[in-house]
Amino acid sequence: MDVEKIVVEQELPFSGVVMVRRGGEVIHAKAYGLAHRAEEIPNRIDTRFGTASGTKTFTAAAVCQLAEAGRIDLDAPISEYLREKLPKYDPGVTVHQLLSHTSGIADYLDDDLSDEDYAALFARYPVYTLRGPADYLPMFPDGMAFKPGERFVYNNGAFILLALLVETQSGMPYAKYVEENVFARAGMSDSGFFESDHLPARTALGYLPDNGDGIWRTNVFLLPIRGGGDGGAYVTAPDMSKFWDTLLGNQLMSKPMRERMLSVQATSADNPTENYGYGVWITTDRAGHITRYAAIGGDQGVDFASAWIPQHNSLVTVISNTKGPTWAIFRSLCAAIMD
Repeated sequence: MDVEKIVVEQELPFSGVVMVRRGGEVIHAKAYGLAHRAEEIPNRIDTRFGTASGTKTFTAAAVCQLAEAGRIDLDAPISEYLREKLPKYDPGVTVHQLLSHTSGIADYLDDDLSDEDYAALFARYPVYTLRGPADYLPMFPDGMAFKPGERFVYNNGAFILLALLVETQSGMPYAKYVEENVFARAGMSDSGFFESDHLPARTALGYLPDNGDGIWRTNVFLLPIRGGGDGGAYVTAPDMSKFWDTLLGNQLMSKPMRERMLSVQATSADNPTENYGYGVWITTDRAGHITRYAAIGGDQGVDFASAWIPQHNSLVTVISNTKGPTWAIFRSLCAAIMD
């Protein structure tokens, strides 16, 4: 498999890191483009990138850990745990339904928003005020979009509520819990929830295309200053390999709980081969056999995809700090491995 050819033959240049592992051997690990365009600082293999909604995988792992510890019943209504005043939801909404995007709660953030819509949203709710899960609650609308458990509809707000649940049941700030109980236990020493105005070394800025003047602008005013339960953690490609290894090795939770997290819990109405577990996208073939587990996210100036392909014992991670050909590269690499 010629990974380099797949990367460089895209119509748009790629900026980020591509890592592919087959069995125990890394067959490709390379950085492309710039982490900081104004200073012309190149990306490196150990550069930290935003994960956008890929963070939902870590949130789900945290909730599963607390469930295994007996602090959360996944089938219990969330009203049993959350102390904050919530919008008017069906009292029967469960933790399981939040994890599987089947809760039916009205979402606070539409994934299809344009750059202008994002800017308008955060003009009303400034990004610098969004530092913890409770800060998002004023953005939540009242009511239900559909009855709990009725169908699968991707929902960012559900994972904000799950982050609140982690705080309530662990007694720790959400970000600290994930850093200590997911990242640290997995050996992900370069990963964390960093503030966008206080980034550590080797962290890529996210960029939006230039508006004709040749200067790319950063996403700093379009995303919350600190990531939450639905998105925004920073990781490196090597750290994602550590995450999958420890998750699959039952080091983050027991095998039965890990199997529940990675079991199909809901299926997309638009594509019967695209399913969801707890915080993880699960792709199946037409016969229903699982072909891929993936943590996936996309945001303003961020594209992230990291997948385990079980039939070939392979890992693919593609992380970018621009809206470029990430998805084309990711799909091509996964297809080449399974071919």
